[in-house]
Amino acid sequence: MKKSERFVAYLEDLRKDRGAMAALRRILAFNPGEWGDARAYRYVEPFVQDEDGWRWQAYYLVAGLYALHPDGEKPSLAEAVSQVWQEEDRPPSLEGRFLALLDADSDQLPDRLRRVVAYLKSKRKGVNYQRLLEDLLGWFSPDRRVQRRWAREFYRSAEIAPAESEETQVEVQS
Repeated sequence: MKKSERFVAYLEDLRKDRGAMAALRRILAFNPGEWGDARAYRYVEPFVQDEDGWRWQAYYLVAGLYALHPDGEKPSLAEAVSQVWQEEDRPPSLEGRFLALLDADSDQLPDRLRRVVAYLKSKRKGVNYQRLLEDLLGWFSPDRRVQRRWAREFYRSAEIAPAESEETQVEVQS
């Protein structure tokens, strides 16, 4: 069993422990690397003893996001956002929020992810947290493979109508 799989299974076991979930949610109130609630350490540190830097932060971030929204289906984050986007007639604001997430750096990523997961919670769409953790561990790869895959997943099932040419617009107005 992969470490990410064990970690998410552990989070799922904690789901009924309201105190643990509250401590993990509080992780999201702090900047990466400044996790201020010491009670969260007992739940995450056993999994991150060999990790440092961004990898360490990714585990804490996923723990907080899971505690924020542990319910729902299990598509990837990009697929879940895409489903909501299509169900709501493709609001440009949601697409813009998703594109901003793809372009996020290490300082922006936690807040943007928190906002997207909170939005998915409001729409009753879940997230595959094991995959999210694995994606975050590879987020800063120079080839941006995670961001490219998320973009493909987001637009994969969307039928994008071709933009109208200026000629078509002129004919319609006549």
